[in-house]
Amino acid sequence: MSPAVLYRQLPGEGLDAFIAEFRKAAARDPFGTVFIVPTSHLAREIVRRLGEEGVPVVADAVTTLPGFARKVFLDYATSETLISGAESRLVLARILAAGRYPLLCTGAVDDLATLFDVILMRKVDYPAALGDLATAKSIEIARLFDAYRRFLDEHDLVDESTLFARTVRLLADTGWFRTVYIYGLFGPMPRAGGSHYARPPRTVFVYGLFEPMPLERDLLFSLRESAEEFHYSIPYTGNPAIFTDDGEWLHPDAVISGDAPDTRRSRLAALFSRSEPVDCCGFVRLAERRDREGEVRAIAQEIRDLVAAGVRPDEIAVAFPDFASALPYVEEVFPDFGVPYAASDGRALSASPLVRALLDVAMVPARGYRREDVVALATSPYLPFTGGCELDIFSREARITAGNWDERLAALARAAGEERGRPDTPESAKSRLAEKVAAIESARKTVRELFADLSALEATKTLAGHIAAYRSVLERWQAPAMPEDGDPDLLEDEARNLGGFSGILAALERLARLLPDEKMSLAEFSSLLAQVAAGTRTGRRRSNGGVRVVGVREVAHLAVPYLFVGGLVEGTMPRLTTRLPFTTDAETRRLGTRSREDILREERYYFTAALLSARTRVYLSYPAAEGATPLVHSGFVDAVREAFSPETWGSNDFPDSGLAAARRAGALLARGEFPVGMPCPIPVREAVRRLNIENYHRKAGYDSPYDGMLDDDPAILAALAERFGEGAVFSPTALETYADCPFRFYLERVLGLAPLPEADPDLTAQERGSLVHRIAYRFYSGWTCDGNGPVTGACYADALRRILDAGREEADRFTFETPAWAADKEHLLGSPAAGKGVLERFLRHEAEVAASRFVPHAFEVSFGLPLVPGEVDAVSIPDAVAIPLGEETIRLRGRVDRVDVLTDGRFMITDYKTGSSHPRLRDIEAGKALQLPLYLRAVETLTGREGVAGTYYILRRGEVTNKPVFWDAGLKDCFSCFPGSQRSSVEDVREVVKTALFWTKRYLAGIRGGRFPPRSDAGPCPAYCGFKTVCRFDALRLLNAEVMPDGTD
Repeated sequence: MSPAVLYRQLPGEGLDAFIAEFRKAAARDPFGTVFIVPTSHLAREIVRRLGEEGVPVVADAVTTLPGFARKVFLDYATSETLISGAESRLVLARILAAGRYPLLCTGAVDDLATLFDVILMRKVDYPAALGDLATAKSIEIARLFDAYRRFLDEHDLVDESTLFARTVRLLADTGWFRTVYIYGLFGPMPRAGGSHYARPPRTVFVYGLFEPMPLERDLLFSLRESAEEFHYSIPYTGNPAIFTDDGEWLHPDAVISGDAPDTRRSRLAALFSRSEPVDCCGFVRLAERRDREGEVRAIAQEIRDLVAAGVRPDEIAVAFPDFASALPYVEEVFPDFGVPYAASDGRALSASPLVRALLDVAMVPARGYRREDVVALATSPYLPFTGGCELDIFSREARITAGNWDERLAALARAAGEERGRPDTPESAKSRLAEKVAAIESARKTVRELFADLSALEATKTLAGHIAAYRSVLERWQAPAMPEDGDPDLLEDEARNLGGFSGILAALERLARLLPDEKMSLAEFSSLLAQVAAGTRTGRRRSNGGVRVVGVREVAHLAVPYLFVGGLVEGTMPRLTTRLPFTTDAETRRLGTRSREDILREERYYFTAALLSARTRVYLSYPAAEGATPLVHSGFVDAVREAFSPETWGSNDFPDSGLAAARRAGALLARGEFPVGMPCPIPVREAVRRLNIENYHRKAGYDSPYDGMLDDDPAILAALAERFGEGAVFSPTALETYADCPFRFYLERVLGLAPLPEADPDLTAQERGSLVHRIAYRFYSGWTCDGNGPVTGACYADALRRILDAGREEADRFTFETPAWAADKEHLLGSPAAGKGVLERFLRHEAEVAASRFVPHAFEVSFGLPLVPGEVDAVSIPDAVAIPLGEETIRLRGRVDRVDVLTDGRFMITDYKTGSSHPRLRDIEAGKALQLPLYLRAVETLTGREGVAGTYYILRRGEVTNKPVFWDAGLKDCFSCFPGSQRSSVEDVREVVKTALFWTKRYLAGIRGGRFPPRSDAGPCPAYCGFKTVCRFDALRLLNAEVMPDGTD
């Protein structure tokens, strides 16, 4: 065994000396010298330094312990093949999918792989080590583990865990290195006995590994036994809260201590030791930021300040405990501040839009052609399809969720054709419907061709068969379609991501050679493809001379003049996860893996090592919240405060941010000042105009065209007068829309915009209402036509039979097959499980109010709309009803659901409501509800009779009640049988109608006068409004200005 020299030093100490000794040894014996370090980042940094010094280095001579094991294996293994972590997970997934493990699910592959890695690397005798804690599940896991290892052995495979044991055996057979340097191994576990290596010692160097596991330790001992010189540096100082291993397990021949008492570095290393507070002279600074984005923006600004003071960007590093979640913020913020950077790793390949589109190709048929999947595929810029937006709209209208698209699109085309052929369809709409039918047929053709291509991916195939079919589809489509022009960085990213995806397919093809005969479904293949993409990182974006962005563990042992450590929140630093997958806390302890105290000590070590890597200053920070969720700062922050009383750093002013600069320039322009050095992609006059829109016109009351106030434009007023003048026909619904939100009226009725329809596989609220209306119309029109009067106890059974028959026939018109529709039908028609349905409860309520002396008389009374025989009452007319409004009139159209009459001819109108809310009398008085009074006046005009009441008939699952909204107080005996009618009586119904006509006149003036501001009350916008994403409504603005409903102050 070679003599071993042990170095006890603080993290980062002695690295220069180790590099110098390695340089000398490598010059003497370049192929027999190795330098092992803890991270790939540190290895690259050492190689960079040697390169700058002009020192040639053999490839992989500076490496990590896994990298060294991989090099030995690749150089000396003869018949075995090394597989990646992703490939080993694919093998495990295939074994698990064989179905002989009922207690384990196929979605647990990652957790199982983690458990197996711990079992192998820590040399745990599983499940025997559990003793009496062993369960049926642990035994099944052991069977799976054995099956996995047998598969590797049978196919001469080595994975990343078994690699170490195989390398130890190879080293026992080959003489390798003459000099070994090991730096910074932290707290290795006791070595398992029983291994002896017969080859003579050779040579090695190792630096900075943290607590190697038993298999790693075996490899280190094997290196020592084969080396003539063995140099091992362990991070150590007298702080048992972090450093408990002194390296004596190595039985060194010489020990060199690098302790430097009472220096700044030694004081930093004493963190967590509960020693007396010390003055760090501004070396450590600490700040709290509002949220994660604000934290990264503060870091970027401080970097710009340092660079302005003469610091080079490559002298700065930014480290995060959770690198993956912080990277998107860095990618967004650093370019805004003009900060060049180089990230140590990229995102998951599956996060790339390009790769996502390629994954969708297999996922669409695997998931049954779901609507959202097909639309994503058809609208992807990386795939050769057009008309994706139209397909999105048509699939929504056709209520497609998945499955047979062609049938539903054909039904949609037929419905549009039938609507075009109806006698009541206006000529202007017929040409539009003809174009729609042609567009639907074009979409059907696109879908048929797309699905025909994708059908080649379906069915059960071997893995090689799936890959071949998948490649064939991509080749047929010439996908992906890569853009030729664009942002250079984006083009580089996409090319790198495409290369990574090609590597995924190559890995699957290697696996296919291992499983030549095993077949799988398309869903399994798609899942494998997505699984590998999620576990593969994109390549790093390099920026020579830029700020280094790394994980906290990667910064250990570096020499960084200025270090930022962000994201110091509880649960991230420290991350105290002790339980292994598929084990309880008791089982974890029995297996002898790391305890909570061990993990806390490890987290403390990496945090302290990060602090020690800084040479001039370290900036610590943490976000106070993530969105609306408060965050708890790390306990390490408290430890730093107690030990060093750090100064704060940064501010909320970001002068180097492009976004902040734009805001400041806008503020200056708004004051009439020109910003010095402002680039002018647009004229200053135009910039000022845009700023005034936000800073002046959209303040206080609604008074400008940017708030929908178009009353100063003669051309617009002339167009509105032509469209909405005396000859225009209005519906109460349109007027109520204006009353609620004039801006929504403008979008819907003036511009003709419509939100995307919801892709609802069940009844919409509008369809539910129409269904109830049709049933009620069919029942009462047939009932009264046969000479029947009000529903009473004597005729109740016959009435119930009739209405249920009508209900079943109308419900059968719908072809829904969802559980929700089945439940809806039960609640409508009734069943033993659901009880009495809405229709039966409706008839019961009709019988209860029959004492009112109001008799159902007319149903679906239509005016101003095309007449369709069999769907409207005989009193209906095609012409609009003209209602006087003083010096002008309004032409009204609509359809009254029901008219009940007294024997003297006076009548009550009723509107059926299936929703959860309905207007009240106060809403009529406030001008928000116009339907009932306007309908009442329209029926009066049609019939010459007097209207005395208006009601809303609530017909829904939770309530069936006819609720009077207003009624003549002189008819108290008629309305006493209506529940809750006492508060809705009025002395004069004419006054209710007069009030509605007053508001109607006012709204007409607003429409014709071009006043379309957003809604004028500070309450929330209604959930049903589909224009929320384009509306400029701001409730806070209204707190500073009282605005009238028509937009005037």
